[in-house]
Amino acid sequence: MAVVAGRSTRSLGSTMNSDEWELFRSFDNPASADVMCQWLLREQVPARVETRSLEHGIEAKHCVFVHRSLAHRARWVVAQLPPSDEELEYLATGKLPGSGAEGKNGAT
Repeated sequence: MAVVAGRSTRSLGSTMNSDEWELFRSFDNPASADVMCQWLLREQVPARVETRSLEHGIEAKHCVFVHRSLAHRARWVVAQLPPSDEELEYLATGKLPGSGAEGKNGAT
């Protein structure tokens, strides 16, 4: 059964044709597949999760599919490094790390 996380199948319209989707990643557990799918959706990459059972449902793979036209964007999104602690500090405070103690406690 196909599940399109975060979007209704109606909003995807004609993009639901199976030949317009490509396998992006496979996971052993559904939570990991859902996290990947949600991440891609947040980054404006249409994605969906399909569960495929092997040997009478004993084993299952949870496959994340992305729309073929944005597969390059999905690869780019996943390849990006997470922000460093210094970048997070700058985004939170607006101050460059090491530029002094002011700003953290509301003082300027």
